[in-house]
Amino acid sequence: MTSALSVTQAFDSPAIRVNGPRAWAERLSILWRITDLAQTYRMEVSNGALIHHPDPKDTRADLTLTLTKPQLLGLLAGRGLDGIEHEGDVGVLTRLLGLLDEPDPDFAIVTA
Repeated sequence: MTSALSVTQAFDSPAIRVNGPRAWAERLSILWRITDLAQTYRMEVSNGALIHHPDPKDTRADLTLTLTKPQLLGLLAGRGLDGIEHEGDVGVLTRLLGLLDEPDPDFAIVTA
């Protein structure tokens, strides 16, 4: 099912899980180069929120990742950086993951 998600939808998942108070003082950025889709996104954490922009004008980032969409989905699922080209501070990824709340498996999508 995750393979049907667009890159924007895939990035929305961690964005809604950011713990705002814990992320308030954090500032980080990641440039994502999705090679098989010829797309580039810039993700930023600031002021307690995670935002992402397609086709950014500003391509400076703390970490640049060059990968395919399947690698992106694997990375977001926790499979690590194996086979993913990266440049910059890989600790940024750990910092980002540390700002996310765990999803609630009992969240009621539909209620009666």
